[in-house]
Amino acid sequence: MMKRYLMTAAFVATALSTQAAEWMTDYHAALQRAEKEGKAVLVDFTGSDWCHFCNVLRRRVLDTPAFEAYGADKFVYLEVDLPRRNSIPPELRKQNNELVKQYRVGGFPTVLVLDARGHALGGFTGGMTRLPDVIKALDPAVYVHRQLLGAQRMQGAERAAALQKAYLHYPDNYRAHNAWLREELEKLDAQDATGWKIVYRAELQMEELQRELEQHITDRPTMLSTFDRYIAAALPGNRARMLRLKEHYLTGLAAYKLRTARSVEDVLEAKELQLQAAECCENPSERAEIRRRIEEVYADPQSLIPVRRSRTPRP
Repeated sequence: MMKRYLMTAAFVATALSTQAAEWMTDYHAALQRAEKEGKAVLVDFTGSDWCHFCNVLRRRVLDTPAFEAYGADKFVYLEVDLPRRNSIPPELRKQNNELVKQYRVGGFPTVLVLDARGHALGGFTGGMTRLPDVIKALDPAVYVHRQLLGAQRMQGAERAAALQKAYLHYPDNYRAHNAWLREELEKLDAQDATGWKIVYRAELQMEELQRELEQHITDRPTMLSTFDRYIAAALPGNRARMLRLKEHYLTGLAAYKLRTARSVEDVLEAKELQLQAAECCENPSERAEIRRRIEEVYADPQSLIPVRRSRTPRP
């Protein structure tokens, strides 16, 4: 107990004595500093004069001494701001617009972790408000960066093993954007001493699934048949990932159906979608428990129809 108290007190003291982070705005200068200091680049894509959740994230987390205590030995900080009313230098706006396209930023705020060559290692999108949640979202990218730094001092099979370990810790949605790492692993492990080739084939299978799903996003029967076809032919390590994707898809459909329900039939359709999602759980006891909870939630379908207030006509 005393040890835990002392560790907590030390962290708080460090946080209080640490100044808020210095945010750079020049992308290439940030990469150069990261290379020199052996750090990653933390990029905050923000809209400072229009994005409420961007400002909440900065005020409550990123600009606090506590976050700087966490990131001081890990990050160089880069702000990519795209204000709508406030003016910024034309060259800076051009750079920031190009970075949004380069990193396929689809929402604000988006926070990315880059290595010194500009490769995205992980991150998150959305206005988080708690330091522990932000740290949990960033830690996988921090781990990958440390693995890549360690691999720089290695050669041959040792380097191949370290790079493969880093690759397998990438968040799923970032792996496809790091072709450079795949190519290097192919060269380093031409004899497949680390088992890389089956890992690579599994990654390609996941990407093929994602491409097919994107083509049929509005066609539910085709989406479900695509999931089932790929799950039946899943390569090692992919079955669980595919089942999770299918579960998320069905859960999202159920949530939308319930939110827009206008009849008991709509509510029962939402229930059926959730039951289908439950089938994606491979553990029999967990699956049974999920089904039991669904039955409880939908015990009175009529009560789950959202109440919609009719508008009073204007005179």
